[in-house]
Amino acid sequence: MTRGRAVMMTLGVGALLGFSIFGVLVSRAVTVERADAPEALRRFTAVRTALGQSPPLLTLDESGHVTRRTEPPGTFPVRPHRLAALTYRSAERRLVSAEVPFWFFKLKGPAAQYAVRGTGLDFKRLQITAADLERHGPAIVIDHTRANGDRLLVWTE
Repeated sequence: MTRGRAVMMTLGVGALLGFSIFGVLVSRAVTVERADAPEALRRFTAVRTALGQSPPLLTLDESGHVTRRTEPPGTFPVRPHRLAALTYRSAERRLVSAEVPFWFFKLKGPAAQYAVRGTGLDFKRLQITAADLERHGPAIVIDHTRANGDRLLVWTE
């Protein structure tokens, strides 16, 4: 086998391995289930209770304008290890949860966006970066409820 052919085979195997890892992460990242409003509220309350009552890093108004909480003075000593989202669409009675390892979000932001599809979370629109979230450490990123009962909760752990 020639050197060029060996390099091409190695690259091909590496690409296949990379796509396989991405596929596994994405397939395990999102869970969609049907839930009525009381069940959705129970799930959101359980998550918020576990996370504490600190205010979210971002807030949204009814027009979708994003407001950021004041930046921390330095880097938080504990880095997040997971990015999670829980969303409820009341009209469809659809509860979607998504979790991605933080390293995946940090290294592959656009791919992480795909991994949390269906949650309504848009990193670009909210201008969220891994570096922003690392400065805050584990935190509630956003907890937004619309007048129609839809809700989006995003946090890092």
